[in-house]
This record gives sequence, structure tokens and C-alpha cells, in this order.
Amino acid sequence: MRRQLLTNLAILVTTFLVVLPWEARADDPVPQTIATLEVIGRAAISVKPDVALIAFTVETNARQASEAVSGNAQQTETLLNALRKVMGSDDKLQTTSFNLQPVFEKDDRLRPSGYRVGNRVTIETVQMGKIGDFIDAAAASGAGKINNLQFRTTREAEYRSEAALLAVEQARADAQKLAHAAVVALGRVLRIRYTPHGAPGVYYEKTALAMSHTPIEIGDLTIEAEVNMVFEID
Repeated sequence: MRRQLLTNLAILVTTFLVVLPWEARADDPVPQTIATLEVIGRAAISVKPDVALIAFTVETNARQASEAVSGNAQQTETLLNALRKVMGSDDKLQTTSFNLQPVFEKDDRLRPSGYRVGNRVTIETVQMGKIGDFIDAAAASGAGKINNLQFRTTREAEYRSEAALLAVEQARADAQKLAHAAVVALGRVLRIRYTPHGAPGVYYEKTALAMSHTPIEIGDLTIEAEVNMVFEID
């Protein structure tokens, strides 16, 4: 009697497990019993940048650390004054890094022969037509050299969302074509994985300073998005 009771209980549990519905979750693997179609959708949009970041470096060398620091401070102030004359009310100017390091001769690594100070100044400007003016002003001051020029957009989040939606549309369109070719019906979405790309940017590094007007040709920014989608098929 006890054996019969256990057998009936096992049948009941087995039956219950079979009829349990499967609920898809983002972190659950897709059951092997479900036929699926996996596609990757990619999209890219080109936009005009509306912000430029220009980095300048001021370097000074001296026998004594105090002399290197004071000399660098004077040259940095000269550079800042030159840049302020071109700045607009919405532009931002700041020191982004400062370092002091000893300089050694090749044949004597114990005692420094001098000291080098590096000061990095960055200006963030929305005056896209005056980028060359900033570079020329720095060159005329003789106090620093341009280290990096980068373009960005203040609407990056908006554009990134737009690119993601286009990637989803592309993935679904590809899935529908593949399902039609395979003579299967495209069902519900079981999983979506969104992979945002890095921050877009157009960079110009170590640009040489010129005493005459420096022309700057601003290119487009490319914002990309990628999605991985898994569809149920029948």
C-alpha cells in the first residue's frame, strides 16, 4: 500500500512539472525545447558636434623644483589670459592635470639634474567657429602647445537612444526575412541584449600651432548601437 502511494505521488509530481508554464527572464537561458532565431541588429547615425574640447600643455624645465613651478605658473597664466580673450560666456576653462617630476641624466640616476613641470589646461567651448582662434591665441602667447582637440555633442543620450531603436528595428526586419526564408513563423521576443558603444568623438592629437589663422574642418560624429535579439519561431 505504501509503495502504491509513493508511485501515485511520483506520477502527480511529474505531471505537475510538465505542465508548468515557462516564463522568460533576461538572465534565464532559453530552454532547448523551444525553437529560436537569434539575430544582431546594428545601427549608426551621423550627427553634428556642438561642443569642442581643446587641451593645451604648458611645460617648463629648471634646475630647481621651485623655479620650474614658478616659471610654469607664469606661462600658464599667460596662456589663460590669451584664451579668455576668445572665450564666450558659455565656455569653460580649467586645469585638468599638473605634475612635477625630476629629470635625470643617463649616467647619473641618483641625483636629478633638474625638474620638469607639466600643466594641462582644457577649454570647453560651444563656439564652433572659433576653434582656430583659440589655437592661434595660444600660439601667439608662446606659453603652450595644443595637446588634443576633441568634438562632442550635448545630445549624446538622445542620439544614442535613437540609434538603439534603429538597431532593434533592423534586428526585427532581419529576423522576419530569415523566418520567411526558412518557412517558419516568427513569434515573441524571448531576450534582448543591448550593447552601447563608447562615447563618440572626433580627435586631433598633437596638432601643430600656427601663427596664422588655423582652419579647422569639423567632421560628423558617429553614434553606434547594437542589440542582440532572440525570437521564438514555430
